[in-house]
Amino acid sequence: MSHDLRLVVLGSAGTHITSDRACSSYLVEAGGYRLLMDCGNGSLLRLQQRCAVTDVDAVLLTHMHVDHFADVYSLYYALRFHPDGNRSVPVYAPAGADEFIAQLLSSDPTGALSDTCHFHAARAGDTLELGPLRVRLFSAAHPVETLAPRVEHSRGVIAYSADSGPSAQIVACARDADLFLCDSSWLERQRPLPPDLHMTGLDAGRTAARAGVGHLLVTHVYPTNDPLAVAGEAASVFGGDVSVATDLAEYLL
Repeated sequence: MSHDLRLVVLGSAGTHITSDRACSSYLVEAGGYRLLMDCGNGSLLRLQQRCAVTDVDAVLLTHMHVDHFADVYSLYYALRFHPDGNRSVPVYAPAGADEFIAQLLSSDPTGALSDTCHFHAARAGDTLELGPLRVRLFSAAHPVETLAPRVEHSRGVIAYSADSGPSAQIVACARDADLFLCDSSWLERQRPLPPDLHMTGLDAGRTAARAGVGHLLVTHVYPTNDPLAVAGEAASVFGGDVSVATDLAEYLL
């Protein structure tokens, strides 16, 4: 069994899927343990190109926007109607996520969601001990409660901004991380932009520089924006490695 720390991109598009990118989802693997961070639309297809749905040990949903949780419904049905019988998985999410998701399952038997997805309320400031991973949660700058996870392991640190505008909390989340996945939805030429919603490539690069990260992975790029142009903005202010997140790309720490 490998004890490496690995990140697999399952979905890298912001807002809606494209012809080649699913929405936000990232698989963290370490020592046989698998943590699924977000489960946006289209990502369950990517997950099953990597492993079986029953191989996922835990799910962390950063917030309740469709492009970050829609495929929880697919995961729920895949586990509930598994050929070997109902399977289950713990799901960590902001308080009330289970009730929010259950609204579209009103025709299902009472308790079916909770029997399959065991929800645990999580909030900024919490630390989750998940297998070999320690996950520290920070607050993101976004219109709804949004958790930015910092995944710590003996082999390295992976930080994920989730959806966020620039903030001191995101810098703290990413401090000295080996790999930083950062919301890079927009380009500077598109300003003026709404505050506390998303970052431009330049914002992402500045955040990475302030945090002193090793490798910046620009992600959640809006479908009509050129990811290479977004990465170019980031690279203009960040001297470390800059890459564009693409579906099924892997990063080994």
